[in-house]
Amino acid sequence: MRWISLGVLVAAGILLALMWGDVPDRWVTHWGVHDQPDGWAVKNAVSAAMPLLLGLFSWLVLEAMALWIERRGSTPATFPREMMLVQATVARAVGLAICLLCAALALVLPLMQPRSSIPIVVGALANIGLVVGTAALWASRQTRRLRAAGVALPEGYKGFFYSNPRDARLWVSKAVGVGWTLNFAHRLAWPALIALVAVPLAVALLITFAAGR
Repeated sequence: MRWISLGVLVAAGILLALMWGDVPDRWVTHWGVHDQPDGWAVKNAVSAAMPLLLGLFSWLVLEAMALWIERRGSTPATFPREMMLVQATVARAVGLAICLLCAALALVLPLMQPRSSIPIVVGALANIGLVVGTAALWASRQTRRLRAAGVALPEGYKGFFYSNPRDARLWVSKAVGVGWTLNFAHRLAWPALIALVAVPLAVALLITFAAGR
C-alpha cells in the first residue's frame, strides 16, 4: 500500500504536467464562510504542485509511523508482531486517503475550476470515510482471525479500536504510540468523541465567520 499512495501522487503530477496547457492563469483554492471564493493560486509550478507536496509530506510522516509500528512489533511488547502489522496497515491506509485527496485537489482545482466548495468537501469526506472505514473493517476482521488462530491478543482491542465492556475506564493507554484512546464499550465514549470533534470545529467555524464579516 505504501507504493500505491506514492504512485497516486506521481500519476497526478504527470497528468497535470501533460495538461499544463489547459491550466488557467489563476484558480480558486479557498472559499469563505458564505461559499464565496476568497483565495486564488496563480499559474506556476509551485502553486500547482502544492497539494502534491502536502500529500508527499503526509505520506512520509505516516509511512515513518507505519515503519516504527512494524519495528516495535519485532521486539517484546504488549501486542504480538501480527497485530502490529495490522496497525501499520491502517496507518498506511490513512496515508492513502490523504494522498488520494491531495492528488484530486491538484487536478480538480485548476482543471475543473469548481464554483463551490461543497462538492470538494463531500468528495473529501467520502474519500476518507471509504478508505479509512474499509481499513478499520479489515483490521477488525483480521483481529478476529488472529484470535481464532490462537494468537494471544490483549482483551478489548478490535483492530484499531478498543472496546471492552468489562473495563470500567473511559480512557485507556494506546497500544501503539503515546497517549490515550477511548473505550468504545463505555456509555460515555460516543458523547466524548462527539465533544472532541464538535468543540474544535465550532471554534473554527466561529473564527471563520467572524473573519468573514
